[in-house]
Amino acid sequence: MKYLFSRFGGHMMRIGHGKASNEQLPTDQSLDNMLDNFTEEVYPKCFVLSSYDLKPSFMGSMRKLPLNAVKVGTLHHVFNEIFLQYDVEVCTDIYLTYHEYKNVFAMLIKTRKKELNCIIDGYEETYDYVQCSFFREADSEERFKLSKNPKMMELMLYVLFYKMEITHQSFVFEPSKTHLGKSLSNEFLQTLSSFFSDIEDSKKLSEKLRSAFPSLFNNR
Repeated sequence: MKYLFSRFGGHMMRIGHGKASNEQLPTDQSLDNMLDNFTEEVYPKCFVLSSYDLKPSFMGSMRKLPLNAVKVGTLHHVFNEIFLQYDVEVCTDIYLTYHEYKNVFAMLIKTRKKELNCIIDGYEETYDYVQCSFFREADSEERFKLSKNPKMMELMLYVLFYKMEITHQSFVFEPSKTHLGKSLSNEFLQTLSSFFSDIEDSKKLSEKLRSAFPSLFNNR
C-alpha cells in the first residue's frame, strides 16, 4: 500500500510513477548527477529535487532516522497522499540533516499511524526522504549552518508544503523544541497560513520566494 503514496513515486492513478514520471530517471542516479541535471531552481542558486516529482534511488522510505537528523516541527494537515473518500487529518513530523555535503540538505517526513491505522491496513511508520535541497553558493561553510541562517530552512519548508499539495487546505505547523525549531522566525510562523494564497504554480512560488527572501544569505 505504501507505494501508492505520491511521495514514493505514485501519483493518483499512475501507480509507480511520479508526476514527472520515474521513466525519466537516468542510469546514473548518483547524488552529484541528480543535483547537476535533474533539480528545479526554486530560488537563485537554490535547487530542489522532490520525490513528489521524481524519486531517485537514494530517496524513499527508511526504517530508522539518520543519526544526525534533527526534528524541525510537526505538520497537522489533511492526508492526500492517496485518494480517500473523505478527509483525514494526520500529524507529520519533519526532519532535516545533511546529505554528503554541507550545502546539501535531506528533508525527511514521518506521517504518524494513529489516524491512518483504520484506513490503510498494515500502514507502517517510516522516515521518508522526500526533498533534497542544494544551495550552490558554497564559499563559506558557516553560512550553511541552519541555526545561523534559518531563512534557508524556512525556504525549504515553503517548498515542501507546496510539493505536498496541502496549501489549498487549512494546515498548522508546530515548530519543535530543538535548536532548529527554535530558530524559525515569528514572521515565518505567523504568515505561513497566508503565504500560499496567491500561488498557482511553481513559477509563482519562485517569485514569492524571491520576494520573501530578498537576500537569503544575510550572514556574509
